[in-house]
Amino acid sequence: MGSIAVAADLVLRPATLDDAAFAADLWTAIYPDSPEDPVLTRYWWEHPHDDGVWERHVALLGGRPVGFAAQGHPRWEDMPERWGRTQADLLPEARTAERHDALLAFAEARSAADGARRATLWAWETDPFKLASAQRRGFREERRERFWELDLVAHRDRLLREAEATRARLREQGIRILTLAEDGDPARYDKLWRLAEEASRDEPRTVPWTPTPFSAFRSWLRNPGIREDRAWIARSGDGIVGISLLAYPPVRGIVVTEWTGTARSMRGRGVARALKYETVAQATLLGVDRVRTDNDFQNKPILHLNEAMGYEPRPEAIQLVKELAP
Repeated sequence: MGSIAVAADLVLRPATLDDAAFAADLWTAIYPDSPEDPVLTRYWWEHPHDDGVWERHVALLGGRPVGFAAQGHPRWEDMPERWGRTQADLLPEARTAERHDALLAFAEARSAADGARRATLWAWETDPFKLASAQRRGFREERRERFWELDLVAHRDRLLREAEATRARLREQGIRILTLAEDGDPARYDKLWRLAEEASRDEPRTVPWTPTPFSAFRSWLRNPGIREDRAWIARSGDGIVGISLLAYPPVRGIVVTEWTGTARSMRGRGVARALKYETVAQATLLGVDRVRTDNDFQNKPILHLNEAMGYEPRPEAIQLVKELAP
């Protein structure tokens, strides 16, 4: 996993799973309007979304954890272009340009040593400190992720009406909507995985698409924020042609859209719309006051749907990229 290192006046030690709670607290302290759930953080450290490789370090100041650095990537056999992911963050009271630049430089160096030839880094547009550090290190903006929030209290009656109307329109086409918990097909997980692979290939992206192993897909579906009785699927005949589900943080945080995807053969038939309405209608009835979602800035159909549903824009996340020296 690595050894003790130094960055500016920080001492870096390899992180363990027990450090996931600190990492969640760190990100919550930096961005209190978007709390991170410690249970989910630990789960994703144990079960990476794409079965990728990660190396993490905790930064200490006077023996106290104050920062975090990480680098990771999908399996290189799945990504010949070798894009690496980097992270570097400090508690608000420990943030200085010298420390953050050194922490990011450390993450970059570890990524390059691991074989990456390009690095990516995400930062909120409302975090000029982190953006400035990335720019000093030679990162440049590549694309944006748009974030939205829907007030379920203010829109309650309309959302419930629209959920019923969109459900009825699918019934007229012979498409059924039900929860994953209600579906008794023994092959449902395999069908969902194949649907997810098809749908994810079509998402706009900078980093090339890589396949998700079935085992990683099942780990994703088992994460503590997901319940099968709150995961909505669409069926046409024997096939699963769409899915949408919200993640409910078990400890703290905002309920968010975990994912929405439809089969290529179903695009333009209102499947995604009906599924998304079903998820937010259910959340409304469960007493949730708001939900959030995010989408790539080039994904025009889903952006239009968010607007039609009444979502309000929030600050965007910026993906920055940098070429790493061989």
